[in-house]
Amino acid sequence: MTAVPARDAERLRHVVDACERIHRYVGGSPSALDDPRTFDAVLHCLTVIGEALAHVSDATYARLGSLPPGTPKAQRNIIVHEYWRVSREVVWATVDDAVPRLLDDALQVLSEQ
Repeated sequence: MTAVPARDAERLRHVVDACERIHRYVGGSPSALDDPRTFDAVLHCLTVIGEALAHVSDATYARLGSLPPGTPKAQRNIIVHEYWRVSREVVWATVDDAVPRLLDDALQVLSEQ
């Protein structure tokens, strides 16, 4: 595999940090999102993930096999620009399913450096 550009690696480290924070905040429990502060913290982390991934190269993004193209940025845009559409159920599904897979993918790409 070719090396990830330094800027992409930095963005992937932001993704890893945000994924790990989400895991610490919710601890695998959907009821954790019932606390407004936790919910807000998770939304912030999802925003960071979407923004970071919007700025990695197409080649690096393609190495994150668990992600459909554009999904994190689209979710980020809803959180930021259409906040009234944010669904607790969608956030939980993202946290429970997509975030762990993204974390694995990002760590794998970074380990290939």
